[in-house]
Amino acid sequence: LTYSTQGSFTITWSFDDGNGNTSTATQNVIVDDVTTPAVPTLSAVTGQCSATATAPTTTDNCAGTITGTTSDPLTYSTQGSFTITWTFDDGYGNTSSTTQNVIVDDITSPAVPTLADVTGECSATAIAPKTTDSCAGIITGTTTDPLTYTSQGSFSIAWTFDDGNGNTSTATQNVIVDDVT
Repeated sequence: LTYSTQGSFTITWSFDDGNGNTSTATQNVIVDDVTTPAVPTLSAVTGQCSATATAPTTTDNCAGTITGTTSDPLTYSTQGSFTITWTFDDGYGNTSSTTQNVIVDDITSPAVPTLADVTGECSATAIAPKTTDSCAGIITGTTTDPLTYTSQGSFSIAWTFDDGNGNTSTATQNVIVDDVT
């Protein structure tokens, strides 16, 4: 009397009046899932250097828990906003879909290095220092200040470290030219 698979079934009923008279009738039973899987609300996947989405699940009145599928990439390693379209198929011809945002946004500045003084007696020349960044790796400092000094005295070089994702840090390096010989 109970059917749990999709399809059409026939029940044959017999009616007996207890006096040797019977009649029969058939009854059609149709199991047809016409309800789409529930559409889940998906939170954005975020990361600074990269972001990886995992397949979400939803529920269906007949199939139970369904895992979403997509042809979109799951991992993103470039800065920006991306959209994954997930499809949920209950296996009975009903599907639902939803989108999920993926945001890769580097908000961390490069590390500020501690720079040693550059010294010399007649002249002193600085070499571009390096620092680290969580996404860009090793970054070389840039400056608009001179790198070589030939006059006696103390000077400062302002170094900028740019991770290429809109984050910068700065450090100052002292240059000392002091003839002590």
